[in-house]
Amino acid sequence: MKGTVHVNSGSSSTDSGQDPQESNSLDRPDAAEPGIYCRGAGRQLLISTGKSPSPVDTEPPEPDDENSEDGESNTPTRGKVRGRSEDSRRRLRERLHAMRRGEPGVFTTLTLHETDPDPSTFKGWQESFWKRVRREYEGEHVSNLSCVWVLEPHTEGENRGKPHVHMIVWGVPYMDAQKLSRLWHEVTDETSDEHRKAGVDVESAVNQDGKLQSYLAKYMSKTFDGWPDVEPGDPWATPGRFWGFMGRDHLPVAEWEDTVVQLNQKQAMHLIDWLLDDWEVDIPAGVVPPTLIINCRGDPGERLLGLIDQIPER
Repeated sequence: MKGTVHVNSGSSSTDSGQDPQESNSLDRPDAAEPGIYCRGAGRQLLISTGKSPSPVDTEPPEPDDENSEDGESNTPTRGKVRGRSEDSRRRLRERLHAMRRGEPGVFTTLTLHETDPDPSTFKGWQESFWKRVRREYEGEHVSNLSCVWVLEPHTEGENRGKPHVHMIVWGVPYMDAQKLSRLWHEVTDETSDEHRKAGVDVESAVNQDGKLQSYLAKYMSKTFDGWPDVEPGDPWATPGRFWGFMGRDHLPVAEWEDTVVQLNQKQAMHLIDWLLDDWEVDIPAGVVPPTLIINCRGDPGERLLGLIDQIPER
């Protein structure tokens, strides 16, 4: 036999008595048994050997089927975030793939035209904007908005060094660009009519198979060591977090399924080793991490079928 479909007796959203919307777990499953676990409504698989990580175990980077996104805070000491590292990108990628891939949402970009605030002021404007968006849109037909945001500098032209932020707003299928521009304009120090009318860009797209998450991934494809053209002591030399969530309790997180492909430990280790070799991940010979996440392009069930073909006989 290869892998066996098995119902995991571990905890789940229904076992815990929590509503799936409220359990909202971005964590990995309690993969105590060797097998392949699936976040079916999202875009993730997890292979577990059933071994608990030890202090010397290191998890390698987790390449995905998109060769795209990643990141959160990203310096050796978390207090001073200066740039966006590969590790930072990887953490965001994993969280984006945890979201339900068909969840209604809107991709937006908040821009500035005239002003050049410090990081604290800019993020304060962003928080004020989010509060106004919730007041404007949450009501009889829309509730529980949430978003992920990614901060970036402009790197070219006359706007080089100015901040802008990309956001996916979940929980609403459509948002009016001019209305959002007005709300953003009202919380900034911008004064031009042009910014009031066009300070926010809205990308129209149906979130099929995680298309919105892929859009955000595109903007996270590059790393950088620091904010462009700043000197030590400039507030933008340490801008703080480059990404985060708002309305975190309402994020459209897909739950890990109870049904898993059951493996023995040897089969799970073979699969992980085969994937790391296929991805050309640089890892010491003979080292096999206890778990490995696979971030998929679309339906993880399709990727699962391909993995099953690689499982050696028991």
